[in-house]
Amino acid sequence: MNSIQFCTKALSSTMALMRDLWYPVLESVELTHKPLGIERLGQRMVFWRTEDGQPHAQIERCPHLGAALSAGHIISDRLVCPFHGFEFDGSGACVHIPANGKESTVPKGMSATSFTLSETHGFIWLWWGDAQDEYPGVPFFSILETGWKYHTNIVEWPVHYTRAIENQLDVAHLPFVHANTIGTGGKSFVDGPYVEADQQGIRVWVTNHQDHGQPHLARQELAKEADGKEPSLSFQFPGTWLLNISSDLKNFIAFVPVNNQSTRYYLRLYHHVHIPIISMLFEKVMGLSNLFILNQDKRVILKQTPTNSLDANQDRFICADRAIIEYRRHLKKSLKLGDTSEHTVTDLDISNK
Repeated sequence: MNSIQFCTKALSSTMALMRDLWYPVLESVELTHKPLGIERLGQRMVFWRTEDGQPHAQIERCPHLGAALSAGHIISDRLVCPFHGFEFDGSGACVHIPANGKESTVPKGMSATSFTLSETHGFIWLWWGDAQDEYPGVPFFSILETGWKYHTNIVEWPVHYTRAIENQLDVAHLPFVHANTIGTGGKSFVDGPYVEADQQGIRVWVTNHQDHGQPHLARQELAKEADGKEPSLSFQFPGTWLLNISSDLKNFIAFVPVNNQSTRYYLRLYHHVHIPIISMLFEKVMGLSNLFILNQDKRVILKQTPTNSLDANQDRFICADRAIIEYRRHLKKSLKLGDTSEHTVTDLDISNK
């Protein structure tokens, strides 16, 4: 893992985001040596690489007169402003002001706010929070570390990141939203889910059945059923998700908050098909299938109200919502937003005691 550590200044953001965490913001292949101006986490940023391939990022606005640094260019491992030629190094420090001459001292206040980045697992991750003497590891699923091939599809939807994430933690919508794809068979009865949650994330074990009037399994029985088995789906804070399709096939999503109105999805298919032509065809077919299934969700979550689930104080939960409840609880606790115990799994667990 390549990690570049700079002192990140305190930033104001229009978004409510968990702090002191790594956020995936780009796939590695999206960033070249040309400055890339994008919006992430409610901020306009510019990303670029030095000759050694290391990624760098800073606020896109030049501190001089506000020009967009993404319209500039790279020379001698420096980002050059297109307006007056100010030069910034990878730490965001301004190292040359042409109008002042080569021998002049550059004021420290001319530095641009920079970000700590790490590049690993085919993503560029941005540290959102205070500078650390030692940064924690990037949150990733250990099962995907080695031996896999993957293919990525990217979509960006006008939805808040909370709704995007909760949709993928929802285990009861399949027979209604995906009736002709992954929800065929009318399996509307949700046994569980059995959910484990901690500071790292949420793990969910669930089985859906057709409703024949059968009773729900007790929580102890659900725990016994889950023991020793890989979770049906897992989520790691702040925004990576894994669906366990089989031992050789996984779906992965990195949810990237762009702003309060938009979320970028990096949807990956992980597989073990290594014969090149077969792998390419398999990725093509499965990628289109995954996009089709994901788009079935779009028509629903685009119309959910309120758009930010942190504001959804009137939602009424059912037992199948355990994972969503845990997500909101953790998020509100991290953001210090009111009473996080208002809706608990125990309060709603009427039929699964």
